Amino acid sequence: MRKGYMKKGIVAVLLASLIVILLAGCSGDKKEGGATGTSSQAPSEKANAEPVELTIMTYDGDTIAQDENSPIYKAVREKLNVKFKVITAPFSGYDDKVNVTIASGQVPDLFNYWGIARLAQYKSWIKEGFVLPLSDVADKYPNIAKQLKSFDSFAKMTDGKHYGLPIISYSQIDSPAVNDHTIYVRKDWLDKLGLPVPTTIDEFANVAKAFAQNDPDGNNKADTYGYTSDGLWWDYPIFNAFDTSFDRYRKADGQWIPEVIQDETKQAVAFLKSMYDDKIMDPEFVINNGDKKIEKFVSGKAGMIIHNGRHFYNDLYDKFKAAYPDKDPKSMFVSTGILESKQGNKRLDGFPNFWFYTFVSNKASPEKQQKALELLDFLGSEEGINLMRWGIEGEHYTKEGDKFVSTLPIDENGKQQTIKEIDATAKLMNYVTWDSDFVSDQLPNREEVLNNGKEGIESSNPDLLYGMYIDENVLSPEIGKEVNDYIFETLVKLIVSSKNFDQDWEAFVQMWLDKGGQKVWDETSKQALAENR
Repeated sequence: MRKGYMKKGIVAVLLASLIVILLAGCSGDKKEGGATGTSSQAPSEKANAEPVELTIMTYDGDTIAQDENSPIYKAVREKLNVKFKVITAPFSGYDDKVNVTIASGQVPDLFNYWGIARLAQYKSWIKEGFVLPLSDVADKYPNIAKQLKSFDSFAKMTDGKHYGLPIISYSQIDSPAVNDHTIYVRKDWLDKLGLPVPTTIDEFANVAKAFAQNDPDGNNKADTYGYTSDGLWWDYPIFNAFDTSFDRYRKADGQWIPEVIQDETKQAVAFLKSMYDDKIMDPEFVINNGDKKIEKFVSGKAGMIIHNGRHFYNDLYDKFKAAYPDKDPKSMFVSTGILESKQGNKRLDGFPNFWFYTFVSNKASPEKQQKALELLDFLGSEEGINLMRWGIEGEHYTKEGDKFVSTLPIDENGKQQTIKEIDATAKLMNYVTWDSDFVSDQLPNREEVLNNGKEGIESSNPDLLYGMYIDENVLSPEIGKEVNDYIFETLVKLIVSSKNFDQDWEAFVQMWLDKGGQKVWDETSKQALAENR
């Protein structure tokens, strides 16, 4: 998972075009927004036809389809008779790039963006006719149809139709929410101090205190912290251990109430404040970025962090191997499951099982719309997935029965390279899936990777109000943003500088209500009840 939904927080929408099936030999006027349906060309005609150029847009895509001799690119061209013109930008500038491009009227034939995560913008694109309704054409493309069906509830937000394809995270998990975030702990410090891996919030507190006060690195200096973070958002699993959150609502006595102003949130903030005041938590937890947080964990400045699970395991393993070449990384760090609360409950808030949407332009020619849809359907097929995972048989892998065996080279660290590292055009898969549940049999530390964040992947807590739309004429999005900013700014102040915590907490709650929280609460509860959530 990525940080963004909420990575943590994480995003592409696929819109398809309206398809009219043309019979062989038929001709007629082509209108904007009407795809031509399945190709009627014979194989020899198709081979001789000029390939259709699709303008595709994605972030960090500067190496996709740049090499005419790329085996993956060749295979896609031969399969679909297409070629690509790629528009891209770094992720940090991708929002601006998309908005400027679309505002100029040059809507890419195929592109990804936030979708329902930015619902007001998504709905404006639909109104302006920028994106094609996939629901109108999905029956011609079985793999698109199958993926859309997993997200049927999302169509309720856009008048009963899908105008984009949610890019699925874990295709083999039938769950409305997933989350692989986990707590990493310095195992060598646990072993030195004779402590177990923490499984409860109380054990987490005890381990953090010991790491800060009992010289776990053995250098006779008070220079370690029990826990660090990169911003308050990443502390949400600690809030979950108090059965609360920054942004969710719970139903009580027939009404929906915001968790952020409840007593459980006060307890969670007080817990972090105590760790901060006692110098157990890194005082730079607010100003760290993700790289700095990880660096402090690896270098021995902090003993616990919360970060991505699953595939991040090997990234962290490699960092420890580079920093301590004479030690086994598995002896130096370990990950935990979901922390148990004082009441014996477990909660880890999950995110919808997708990130980003992929869209097809409603402004493209029918021919280009058709090719964009054919590409998406191919990428969702077994043939397409295997091509993007493994490459070309005989060149990148061999088969032993039904088992795929990669023959890609081993890098200088002894790690087998992936097809995406060899041929960046394999990143086309990410228009359809992030393939997060794929773990090769040949992956180093495979068992640890599979278990890393497993509990959250399988049993995270869905947001019961996710995707609910409140008309912006009723509730301005700016009010919600201002309230959200106030929450994070003020909770940080409570942790680091409050001198009279109870009084300051009450002031926070009252100001939250006055600054628009009451309005957000009223309209959220009203809409949720109207939808029988």
